[in-house]
Amino acid sequence: MSPTVPSLVPALTRASLPVALEDSWQRSLAYGLARDDEAQPWVNASVLKEAQAQNAVGPLIAPLLPRLVPRLAASPSIMVLADACGLVLDTWGNRGFLQKAQRYALAPGNMWAEQARGTNAIGTALATQRHCEVAGNQHFLNHNAGLFCSASPVFGPNGRVAGVLDLSAPASAPLADAATRIRQAVYQLEHALTTRAAGANRWLLSLHQDASGLGSAQELLLIFEDNTLLGANKLAMEAFTLCIEHFGATSLQALFPGAGLRGGETQLTFGERRYYARQHPPERRIIGRRKPGPAKEELPEHDKALRIVNAGIALCITGETGCGKEHLARQLHEHSQWRNGNFVAINCAALPEHLIESELFGYVPGAFTGASPRGYIGKCREAEGGVLFLDEIGDMPLALQTRLLRVLQEKTVTPLGANSTCRVNFALMCATHHDLAARVAQGAFREDLFYRIQEFQLRIPPLREWPRIDTLIHKLWQEQGAANRGLTLSPALVNELARRRWPGNVRQLLSQLRVLMALADDGDCITLADLPAPDSAADAPDARRDEQQAIAQAQGNMSLAAKTLGISRSTLYRRLVKRQAAG
Repeated sequence: MSPTVPSLVPALTRASLPVALEDSWQRSLAYGLARDDEAQPWVNASVLKEAQAQNAVGPLIAPLLPRLVPRLAASPSIMVLADACGLVLDTWGNRGFLQKAQRYALAPGNMWAEQARGTNAIGTALATQRHCEVAGNQHFLNHNAGLFCSASPVFGPNGRVAGVLDLSAPASAPLADAATRIRQAVYQLEHALTTRAAGANRWLLSLHQDASGLGSAQELLLIFEDNTLLGANKLAMEAFTLCIEHFGATSLQALFPGAGLRGGETQLTFGERRYYARQHPPERRIIGRRKPGPAKEELPEHDKALRIVNAGIALCITGETGCGKEHLARQLHEHSQWRNGNFVAINCAALPEHLIESELFGYVPGAFTGASPRGYIGKCREAEGGVLFLDEIGDMPLALQTRLLRVLQEKTVTPLGANSTCRVNFALMCATHHDLAARVAQGAFREDLFYRIQEFQLRIPPLREWPRIDTLIHKLWQEQGAANRGLTLSPALVNELARRRWPGNVRQLLSQLRVLMALADDGDCITLADLPAPDSAADAPDARRDEQQAIAQAQGNMSLAAKTLGISRSTLYRRLVKRQAAG
């Protein structure tokens, strides 16, 4: 161990500070942190909400919660999900310890990157990109010495870190099997991320040296399109010594000479290792098995959703902010048997709690101070014979959830101040960017209402998961009337637009196209030179360059870098987090 560390912390012996943590301590010192530092960097609610919506790992945790949460609740321990910047997104587990964890700033919105808190399991797992366990005084900051934490990064199929999963407990009651439990959960999450990325248009190749391992979270997964490797889970990357540069540049035969994509089960050889393999063709082929008779084509998701709506079954549309949830709901209404009725939308997150009830259920004259003397029938009755669309249903207050559930079950509405009920008949569509199953586990959403509104779920993927965003760009461009003005987009511009991550999804992309169109003259071919500068000063190229230079000149000392820039350290952290989330 370097002589600097023990001299600063005599209580820590060479045996109690592993090499990986020793390196982390040295980095913590270089960041300009002090052991008695009480600063707790955090981000505001809007940045947190955006980070939660953009994180790919969060929605996949829900299936694991029924198995994980009871074990967590049985002991003083919690599970923490953080994003690739170390920003805490969500927590689950023992309610008593959750409250104590607030003192350690483990609540959502807090930053746990090494630069922010020194040596800690979440931040050091991100820094080393491998599992990390930190107990008691091994934490750099004295404030965190009461914690035992075990964390592993979660890798996406593109080979990049998608988040971090952490198990935390009191330092006085460490969890002996924490590493095993975290790794098992991470294997499942990475398996789900890779399977989902394969989607309906790509081949998924699963491999294992034991035939019984196929179909498990420990199988190796490879994604192919047109015989080219596009992605893999972390286990496969390690087994076949793959790196990010291999994706898009490696063929199936380069890995397994003589192999082909034909479907079914086979055996493949890599070097001297033999694997049992299962080839999953694109999902668009068939659903289920029927005999006798030909295979049935799988219905597109839009057609499935339309059948659900026509059958009067509640539809829940999920997806990130700006991905077009309301647009899809309106399309479904226009083509459904409910099209002769109204499409009535209400945003549960945009109205104050005391107004949502009167907006939904209506009120009689004089029901409350400020009420219209004519009363109001409410959105539920406005939607009679049509569609009631509840946007951001995940933000509906708990008290109101009870009333909504009763309306959906009994098909009757009682306006505020009324003594009688009114029968209603409408199709229900809801939308949310939240993981409702996780909200149920946290006690923020009623479980019975969850099952009632999500009889069928349709997920709209974010733009970064779309296989052909260039097709969408051209479609949106034409929908804005580009042909009427003779406007075209250069291939280089389309490629640049398709390359960007678009954290605001379709809404942000459409806004950019509208700006390009407004600034163009009739007949123009719009090129890269016509792209406007970023509209946020903090995200402008010059600002990014200044921040990067300040951090480099300060040799990673975030306090010194912030001082050089004339801003606080917490402001610098927030800018970095927001920029990382925006890609």
